[in-house]
Order: sequence, then C-alpha cells, then structure tokens
Amino acid sequence: MYRFLSWDMFLAWVPFIISSCIGYIFNKKLTTTSMICMGLMCGVWLFFLPNAAYLFTEILHSFRYFDAQGEVRFWVNIDFWYGLTLTFAVAIIGLLLSTCSIIQIQGMLNKLINKYISMMVVGVILLLSSIGVYIGRFNRWNSWDVLSRPGKIFVDLVNDFNAANSIMVEFVAIVFTVQLFGYVILSLLTARSSS
Repeated sequence: MYRFLSWDMFLAWVPFIISSCIGYIFNKKLTTTSMICMGLMCGVWLFFLPNAAYLFTEILHSFRYFDAQGEVRFWVNIDFWYGLTLTFAVAIIGLLLSTCSIIQIQGMLNKLINKYISMMVVGVILLLSSIGVYIGRFNRWNSWDVLSRPGKIFVDLVNDFNAANSIMVEFVAIVFTVQLFGYVILSLLTARSSS
C-alpha cells in the first residue's frame, strides 16, 4: 500500500542530481554555452525541488488506514508503527535531499554574488519550494504542469488564497519553517565539519 513512495522517492532525487550536474559544469571552464545550459538546468531544478520536501507530507499516509475515533486505539496496532516509521524515514530523506541540493546551489551563488544576497535567494527558493509542496499536496499538480498549465495553477492558488476556509498560508508557513530548520541545521553541521 506504500508502493507509491517509490515514485515519490525517485522524484525527490531529481533536484539533487540536477544540482550536482550544475555544480560539475560550474567547476569546469565556463563558456557561454555552459552558462546557458546551467541557466536552463536551474529552471528545471527549481520546478523539481518541491518534490523532495513534498515527502515530508507523506507522513499523513501512516494515519489514513486507521480510525482515530475507533474503539481500538490505533497506536497499539503494529501496522501503524510500521507505516509511521516508513513515512518518517521517507520524510527525513526528502528533507535531506532538498537541503543538500539547496546548499549546493548556494555554494555556487556565494562565488558569483554577495553572501547576504545569496542567503536572500535561498529564502525565496525555500518559499517557492513550500508553495510547490502545497500545490502538489492539495491541488495535485506535478512539476511538469508548471510548463503545461501555468494559468490553471495560478488560478487554483488565487482561489485557495481567497477561500474562507483556506489553510494555504499556514501550510506554506509550516513547510517553510520545516525546510528552514533543516537548512540551518545542515548548514551549521557542514560549516563545522569544513572548518
């Protein structure tokens, strides 16, 4: 029943693989062609980045097969704990892949622009990724839909934002905070190990 996580895990690796390829090209002799190639890859990377953080939301599937109000407490069922362990591990992997990918991109940005500006860019990336997670979880759009149906995605976001019972702002803030926490912790650990 958790077979769908295989596809989600594959999609979570895509931004990390793309950022690694961008880093490889960046460390070679830069030409006009390589700069254009990196620019296109950065666009694709940004579209796929939310797929990694999206895995955080998969934790909800550990609860979906159990009745919270049932006579038997669901937390005494070992199947619940198997599901929770699996989805928690997947969530951690997704957040690590997302954060490592962003740190790779920030490392390149630090060589091109001011360190403080690159930190602001990272903040915008985290916000866009959080909005992307919302789009995927609640509107059920995929990364490639950003190119094929951008108008429909925008209309859905505006409708969600204006809805009376909307949780969009709160949800995006939660995912942003979770990603920011992971980014800060991993940045501190990598800075400490490199020094």
